[in-house]
Amino acid sequence: MYTPEDKTEVSKNQQEEKVSLNETWSQDAQDELEDFIEQQGIYIRQ
Repeated sequence: MYTPEDKTEVSKNQQEEKVSLNETWSQDAQDELEDFIEQQGIYIRQ
């Protein structure tokens, strides 16, 4: 049976996941973009 307490627990877990995502999303996106560019044969100076 699904109780309101279960919903609270799910919400807490979702919020924790969003926080960890928000902290690293920009660096992750930059890393993915650099990997894609390098796969195209273009290398970026760092």
